[in-house]
Amino acid sequence: MADTHHLVKTILIPQIAELLMKNKNVTENEALRIIYNSPVAELLEDDSMGLYGQSALYLYSLIENKFFA
Repeated sequence: MADTHHLVKTILIPQIAELLMKNKNVTENEALRIIYNSPVAELLEDDSMGLYGQSALYLYSLIENKFFA
């Protein structure tokens, strides 16, 4: 099951980065830096939190509220 969670995370992160690039006009590197420096990245690594089951849009909104509020 953890392998499935890892695969989902590898799909979610680029989707979140794409949303950041589109909506916040940042580069891909900046978007990835924002994601990996956010609490969301750490929480995504904790499978018990279940964030891997949330949509990219939901996770983007968490990051947006933290970094762009």
